[in-house]
Amino acid sequence: MPTAEDVLPVTSATRTAFLTVGAWGALMTVPMSIGQVTGHARDPSTRTFKRWARRWARTILGAGRVRVWLDDRANLDPVDGPYVFVCNHQTALDILVLADALPYPFGFAAKTELAEVPFLGRAIRQSPGVFVDRRTPRRAVETVKEAGERIRSGMSVLVFPEGRRSYRAEPLPLERGAFMIALEAGVPLVPVVLLGAYRVLDERRQAFRPGTVGVVVHPPIETAGLTRHDLPALMARVAAWMREEIEADEQARATA
Repeated sequence: MPTAEDVLPVTSATRTAFLTVGAWGALMTVPMSIGQVTGHARDPSTRTFKRWARRWARTILGAGRVRVWLDDRANLDPVDGPYVFVCNHQTALDILVLADALPYPFGFAAKTELAEVPFLGRAIRQSPGVFVDRRTPRRAVETVKEAGERIRSGMSVLVFPEGRRSYRAEPLPLERGAFMIALEAGVPLVPVVLLGAYRVLDERRQAFRPGTVGVVVHPPIETAGLTRHDLPALMARVAAWMREEIEADEQARATA
């Protein structure tokens, strides 16, 4: 399958667009983070985080002329939550796209390094999200337990199970952590797939251009009664669905 290098050239136009949209995004992160922290103090719920995250995302996506479409096959009832969402991770654009398109309140599972980022780190701390610490096996296990407790209290979380960005269509091998969090919390797992984000942004090469990104939400998968022995089959099921959706999208783009 294609990579960002195959479909997103580095030119003066894509480099200028990257710098322009990046500067605008950094500028907008400050007031939106302040709004999220202030709103969280009054109403510490996923609804508050969702509202401010969507405003932040739409401000930046609109400036970059990034169009987002949603195919929601889950039709979740928030009352029946919480949930653990798992999604492929192509580029840094994914966070904005999901904040805008995913129609359910949730917090992100973020790397611990982001806790030290000015404004953004505090906004994440004052949100339904959780920080994931993979520095040692012990901390990784503790993180799973902490996330499970947070989710059982009623807060849905989205996790990128690849562990890093792929910068290509095909997802990287999935890691166990996200699935263990769902089992620890005993809540449904909701697979989500992002389509085409790598065609719009490649922050490694400082390239950006306007484009269209898709988000497909799979019906929830119940985890009640599952154990760690069921993880390989569960992970394989999710990975196969992601690949199927991505292949269909790539074929549609090739023939459009």
